[in-house]
Amino acid sequence: MALHASLRGLHQTTYRLGWWTPALRGIAFVTSLSPCPRRAFASCEAVQDEYQDNNELFEFTSGRWISNESLRLAERRMPFNVSELKRVAAKALNKPVEDVKTLRKIAEGGFNRILEVTMNDGASILARLPYPLTVPRRLAVASEVATLDLLRANGICVPQVLAYSTGENAVCAEYMLMERTPGKPLSSVWVHLTDDERFKILHQIVTMEAKLFAMKLPASGSIYYSRDLPPKMPRIYIPGLDNGLCIGPYAHSVWWYGERKDLDIDRGPHNNPQHVLRSFADKELAWIHAHGRPRYPSDREYIESFGHKKQDPEEHASSLEGYLRLVPYLVPADPTSYTPTLRRPDLTPNNILITDNLIVTGFIDWQHAMVLPAWLTAGIPPAFENHADEGSRGLQIPKLPDDLQSMDKTARARAEEQYRRRHIHFWYLALTRQLNEQHWRAYMGHDGAFITRNMFLQAGMIWQGNNAHLQIDLSQVVRNWSVFASSSADGSIPTCPVVIEEQEMQRRENLRISLQEGDAFRTNMSEMMGVLPDGSVSHENFRVAKERESMIREGVLTKLKDDPLEAERVLLTWPFHDFDEDE
Repeated sequence: MALHASLRGLHQTTYRLGWWTPALRGIAFVTSLSPCPRRAFASCEAVQDEYQDNNELFEFTSGRWISNESLRLAERRMPFNVSELKRVAAKALNKPVEDVKTLRKIAEGGFNRILEVTMNDGASILARLPYPLTVPRRLAVASEVATLDLLRANGICVPQVLAYSTGENAVCAEYMLMERTPGKPLSSVWVHLTDDERFKILHQIVTMEAKLFAMKLPASGSIYYSRDLPPKMPRIYIPGLDNGLCIGPYAHSVWWYGERKDLDIDRGPHNNPQHVLRSFADKELAWIHAHGRPRYPSDREYIESFGHKKQDPEEHASSLEGYLRLVPYLVPADPTSYTPTLRRPDLTPNNILITDNLIVTGFIDWQHAMVLPAWLTAGIPPAFENHADEGSRGLQIPKLPDDLQSMDKTARARAEEQYRRRHIHFWYLALTRQLNEQHWRAYMGHDGAFITRNMFLQAGMIWQGNNAHLQIDLSQVVRNWSVFASSSADGSIPTCPVVIEEQEMQRRENLRISLQEGDAFRTNMSEMMGVLPDGSVSHENFRVAKERESMIREGVLTKLKDDPLEAERVLLTWPFHDFDEDE
């Protein structure tokens, strides 16, 4: 009995019991323990002495995890020298350390801890310290500092950096000191806004993005001050500037995760679009050849789709090689599509600050930002897209149902939410067409661009036992080959360099459907337990979530009491209890 199928009846039961709790959607980034950099300063020896008194500052306290919690907490444990952080914060404000009144933690995200240092006169400064798991060390902070400075110079409202350190220092941690941007997160009001209010916000977002697309950048990579790069690391200076800003290696974590940080590979910058397409796959091929070994997919709900077998990295290497053979055909004919373009990574309502009258005061958190060819970075931010809806895909003008007033409460809420999502999707694109022609042209200018973007992302993803998604994308290119191939002088279409037999095509289609079932299983389970898809949960809901997880798991195992083999497979596939993440 398949796990996904065995849960359907139980899901209906728990739904009727009122245990279906909507959870915010999110994508968990890969995490791993990364060693802290060695400390050269004697003051760092005192950090452990401060640990007991400042434990709350050093530990993750903003939530819990339903599984592998000890690993998640260890990844985010970051002792530092509190006295020294106060000193450098006061110095950044041109004040003596004696003027420091308080230092408190105000936020913890996926990669950083945010602290606020307040002075006796009320002035304050934010200190952002990356967790040990955050990579690349040194370069992530350096790139974000340079990116923020370039954005401010181009009229985009982002926090001002007052000081930073990317190396060994007396604080015993990398840090970035920033002004505190006024405003509240858009997420605090986003779902409650009227149509006109949403339009007002979207107009400001698209206007910001138009400034991004208008920036003249010489290559793909990430932005740095040249002084922050090792002497032998390649760079291309941004023309027209005399402050040392340049394009250097990609700062995205996929380039530096685990053993990848030690690979001798080309990390950019690149001024040829084919080199960009190739480099992400070459990176992962190099890692597979040096370190790859069979393993289960890290997304445990996919194990059933793969027949409960460990996946061979050489199979993924074969897909990457097929992708590389396609690269010459993936670049659009329009050269404006290649324009190196910076975009805000994963723009969401959480990292947009607004006033009470809905004026955007800041776009925050540009960590891991990359410059890529326009057609590769084009698209609707995931928080605003609604591609799963046929009406949104067809760019239909959204409207509420005529019979809305006669609907029951549940149906009406569903219809209003569908309309809200359609409204956001439609007006983001409509405003982009009106205000950001370069983005519109890059997004809509090539029929195969959507497939190419997906395949490019999959080729560069960290391999953690999932051989399927790139295979599925390759199948789409083969099926739609005429879209990608340019006609020869005689009008003939060149032969596709990747050949997939029809039987294999069908296997991949079946696999795609099975993976979607796995996604639905995890989403439904997360909603039933009241946790995020990555297993994180608030302190208040942790006990109830654990009880529900145990109840559901035991209910499934009870159904399978006469089938011990299937019960063993369920436990292998179950993503909500502790498991070996390297297996």
